[in-house]
Amino acid sequence: MVNVLSSGVWTGVDVDASQFSGLQTKRLAWGDVADDVKSAYVFEGASTQVALDGTPSVIGSFKHYNHVIPMPPNPMFTAELTITVAFGNKDRRTVGPLKFQHHETPNVGPSQEDTVELEEVKFEQVVQVEGRWYDMHVQGFLQFGEITRHFVSVEDAKEPNEAELRASFTPYQGPA
Repeated sequence: MVNVLSSGVWTGVDVDASQFSGLQTKRLAWGDVADDVKSAYVFEGASTQVALDGTPSVIGSFKHYNHVIPMPPNPMFTAELTITVAFGNKDRRTVGPLKFQHHETPNVGPSQEDTVELEEVKFEQVVQVEGRWYDMHVQGFLQFGEITRHFVSVEDAKEPNEAELRASFTPYQGPA
């Protein structure tokens, strides 16, 4: 096990960035409403221990504040998150982007939940421990007891919809 401290910032979107606030921060918000009722993503880093044997470990929490907002001009967009992971006291790496594909629903009918898809991604040679390099494979959200790349976000919940973001670390095997 290795001690890890993580943090993250939202670094980009694939649509008109003027529709968003909070780029380069941990909170990315959107919606043509007052700031306190905008929908938003929040990434909270973690201070934890991770296994280096492929066991999924927490690298932070993902929160979606899913408020009822007017339908944005681009109801489907991708938000990019860059994560910094610090291993022990000396090794610090920035990895990314992690791509979160958002689908905003029109809030009518039986399926009002927004969904978020996390692209599968692997970063090579993220950390070196005792002379050996390890890769980081972002596996997905831990939601409802399962790790998945598909996040379901209930509309207008009293609390934010939340899931742990999980990644595994495995020995580097050389170029793919």
